Amino acid sequence: MLTHALVGDEGRTIELGWADGRRTRFHAIWLRDNALDDKTRSAGNGQRLVTILDIPAGTRIGAASIKAGALEISFEPEGKTVSFPAQWLRANA
Repeated sequence: MLTHALVGDEGRTIELGWADGRRTRFHAIWLRDNALDDKTRSAGNGQRLVTILDIPAGTRIGAASIKAGALEISFEPEGKTVSFPAQWLRANA
């Protein structure tokens, strides 16, 4: 279970805290590149619908919150909000 989300490095990274005391860190561009939304990945087969070149080089985390066991992130400058399940984040940390 996620306990906290702390945006750092001017939005370039996020540190997550877990109930077992573990801490993990993710980079904004990596999270955006691996977003699970239907504009980034096909819902049917998980195939990528964008490439890293489609993502703005200055991508950063504008806001982050924990909602219903998931991490919700708003990416800037796109203004795109994506939800990442806690289990997925833990498995990919």
